[in-house]
Amino acid sequence: MKIDNVKIYDLEECIIASGLPMLSAYSDRDFAESVVQLKADFSQKQSSKHLLRSNKLASGHAASGHCNFLKGILVACNVTGTQAWWIQAGRYNHFVITSSMSKMHRLKSMDLPTSCHPKTPTVSMNETIKCRELDDLETLIYSCPMGLELTARVNTNYLQLRIMYHQRKAHRLSEWHTFCHWIESLPFAREFIVDHGE
Repeated sequence: MKIDNVKIYDLEECIIASGLPMLSAYSDRDFAESVVQLKADFSQKQSSKHLLRSNKLASGHAASGHCNFLKGILVACNVTGTQAWWIQAGRYNHFVITSSMSKMHRLKSMDLPTSCHPKTPTVSMNETIKCRELDDLETLIYSCPMGLELTARVNTNYLQLRIMYHQRKAHRLSEWHTFCHWIESLPFAREFIVDHGE
């Protein structure tokens, strides 16, 4: 499994926004200044009242609504995983695939030994290679090993990653361990995701 081209959006803005429920008046200027100050605090490795508050809110259960600000911290990345992993990842509602590799269009031209997970049985790959000679695309698609790795561009958020992390960190499929280690590497993952279970 490989995860790359990661972009994170609205981290600071959502941390500041976590304080909106307790404001009696809102000022866009104050909000903007708070974001600038928070970015400066981060660069100087300093804590702030906004970070302390958001950490406290993140410690609540997702159903309480206190950690809703995590939905606004958006993450976009390219994920390369096996078909077996993609089937499991597909159960998450806020794990949106914007574009992905196509088996239907490219399976005939893929180099299976390098396009499959190392644990994919050779016999499985050989069967698929034999099916390439047939002029039957369905047979080729259905013979494809579950270890075939495909890449997709994904959009998600910190709250969804938190749910995935706690549901999958001890999963038997090793790809989930890789995915969870990647989640741990995200900014403020410990404070917002890892230390607070569902």
